[in-house]
Amino acid sequence: MIETEIFGTLPNGLLAHAYTLIEKNTRVTISDFGATILSIKTPDVRGDVQDIVLGFDTLADYAGANPACYGATIGPVANRSDKAEIVLEGVAYTLPKNDGPSQENNLHTSLTEGLHKRLWKAEVDHEHNTVTLSCTLLDGEYGLPGDRNFSARFELVSRDGGGSDNLAGVTCLAGASTCGNADSITDLDGGCQQLRVTYICTTSKPTFVNMTNHSYFNLAGHASGSVLDHEVCIHACSYLPIRKDNVSEGTVEPVKNTPFDFREAKALGENIHDENEQLRRANGYDHCFAVDGYTSPDASDVAGVAHTAAAETAEKTNQPRSALLARDPKSGRRLHITISAPGAHLYTGNWLNDTSAKDCASYAQRAGFAFEPEFYPDCSHHQSWPQPLCTPEHPYIATIVYTFSHDSHVLQL
Repeated sequence: MIETEIFGTLPNGLLAHAYTLIEKNTRVTISDFGATILSIKTPDVRGDVQDIVLGFDTLADYAGANPACYGATIGPVANRSDKAEIVLEGVAYTLPKNDGPSQENNLHTSLTEGLHKRLWKAEVDHEHNTVTLSCTLLDGEYGLPGDRNFSARFELVSRDGGGSDNLAGVTCLAGASTCGNADSITDLDGGCQQLRVTYICTTSKPTFVNMTNHSYFNLAGHASGSVLDHEVCIHACSYLPIRKDNVSEGTVEPVKNTPFDFREAKALGENIHDENEQLRRANGYDHCFAVDGYTSPDASDVAGVAHTAAAETAEKTNQPRSALLARDPKSGRRLHITISAPGAHLYTGNWLNDTSAKDCASYAQRAGFAFEPEFYPDCSHHQSWPQPLCTPEHPYIATIVYTFSHDSHVLQL
């Protein structure tokens, strides 16, 4: 079931809408402004329904500064790019300079005019409980080549059946051989609701696309304060250290014996105040993790076919894998995130400070955490890393699946 309402009017007179996808006792609201996730309302173990993503009440707040990028679809280039530069097939392209001590780097393409600041065209599919949003960029916009067609598909479904999702006291390695042997969590999502987000870009010329969603989660409820007690497991044996300006150093390092080791479930706050140079540079976690199990799709699988068919083929060959499992010990709510991208960026709301959030709430530091699936930040300067090259023959496609569940009973931790 999908409900549609007017979200507000933009300065140019165009109307923005809010689309609420309903599946059993879960409600997800999406706006065509910025392909933004406005709210996710889901029950806890007692049946108490709360909104678990941070955000605002009004369109004006999202269309305004919104430096935290609450709920935003980020693109065409997410995260930080050194010298605001993208290297594509040996040619350097310049993005807007908007980040770093001297404003020499780029963050999220454009914080004022990126895809999250545009009004997308909406198509509602009631039969499949899906909203598909689309927008276009012309050749040269944001300094990148190609006439580009973007789509963001949001689908809310139930996954029925039994399953074990016991986070407390378990080892939750993904089972990658590089990490050693450990018990895997399997069949995590029985009897749950899933929000499946699919980003696709087709282009007239080879171009660079690295999209993500920037929702912040607080599984106790968006206005519940710090998330440092959330138990988190990340299926990653490696992470990407950052320089003092928060751009990737250019190395991928093991998490073992560092505060970045979330291979076994632990509280977000367990090591966040450790004496560690990487944590000092970011004022907490603001780092990309190399999620285990990534396999680069074979371009030959989609070459030589029409754009739509190529995108469908790419989606089938780029299935998401487990990246993160989080649990709030107070409410028993759980979040399982699976992704198709090589990595995902964990940000623990280190600089949040919003006094006029939705429902009259205020957000302080650590009020939510973001987990942003993506290709490695600044990867165009490190050609040995996976590259998000989008060509007329090989569309860009990225899938994120958010699964919402809760304990069968509240664990007393």
